Amino acid sequence: MKKPFAALAAVIALAGCAPSPQIPVPTAAMAAESSEDLAVLQKGYGVYMAQCSRCHEPMMPSEVSKDDWHIVTPGMAWNAGISEADEEAVLKYILAAR
Repeated sequence: MKKPFAALAAVIALAGCAPSPQIPVPTAAMAAESSEDLAVLQKGYGVYMAQCSRCHEPMMPSEVSKDDWHIVTPGMAWNAGISEADEEAVLKYILAAR
């Protein structure tokens, strides 16, 4: 009886170690598909990863609707104290990465 429990506990423990999905890194294809400049997407990605992760885990862009990102991003940018230009770059990155 103890062996099946130990095996189950090991499986659960290893499942918790599974890597979480990677936040998409801007690519030329992403820029072309979104009609955004790759440099702007890269800037937005950098700000997103540096600023958002200061308070919480960055979310996968696809986990939030486009409409909700337009609501959430300004509030989070204000909380983080980032510039309007950085806020705009983050939103462009997020929408392109969706």
